[in-house]
Amino acid sequence: MGTRPAESAQARRGLDVMSAENKQIATTARRHDDMKVVLIGDSIRMGYQQLVAQKCHGAEVWGPTQNCRHSLWALDHFQEWVAAQEPDLIHVNFGIHDASLQPDGDHQIILPQYRLCLRRFIDKVKELRKPKMIWATTTPLYASEPGKPMAQWPIKEGAEIATYNAAALEIAQSEGLPVNDLHNAIVCNDFTKCLKEDGCHMTEFGNDVLADAVVKAIGALM
Repeated sequence: MGTRPAESAQARRGLDVMSAENKQIATTARRHDDMKVVLIGDSIRMGYQQLVAQKCHGAEVWGPTQNCRHSLWALDHFQEWVAAQEPDLIHVNFGIHDASLQPDGDHQIILPQYRLCLRRFIDKVKELRKPKMIWATTTPLYASEPGKPMAQWPIKEGAEIATYNAAALEIAQSEGLPVNDLHNAIVCNDFTKCLKEDGCHMTEFGNDVLADAVVKAIGALM
């Protein structure tokens, strides 16, 4: 597996934005014949997880109560969040935290490290042998003024998300992973209906859009 990628001081600080209504994460009760699905992701995942659990019949849906933040954080917690859960299917995204800009002008997780973490995460899933994995693209951000960084999320409008999505997509496709394009699911709808005023987190409508996309992706592998 090689050496563990070094974590920057900025990455350790982490952006752990999580709205209060997302703190309670629901899971469905599992029958012996149900597929167990683990959802890994940041506060965007926490927003749609309860809806996925309600809509995804024939599956137990589980996800960490914590915000999974960025790729290095998810990799560090792989044992407890993935391996220990013994899932049949894993739906994964990290990217917004990774791409966010730090005070020194660098990304929280720089692009080469992001690629390395994603490849190592996939390798760890392969070692489990059992679970399938779906990669989900990172959702877009919305700035009220074009080109202006958002107050809560210091990131240039669209540019970093597009770059990190492209890097992740290249890896997912090279590994033969199914891709759930959550970014496009939001782009194809009205941004003002999908995203809250912070330009990052989802409204009820946005969460419903994402939940439907996740359920559809899971259903294709059930």
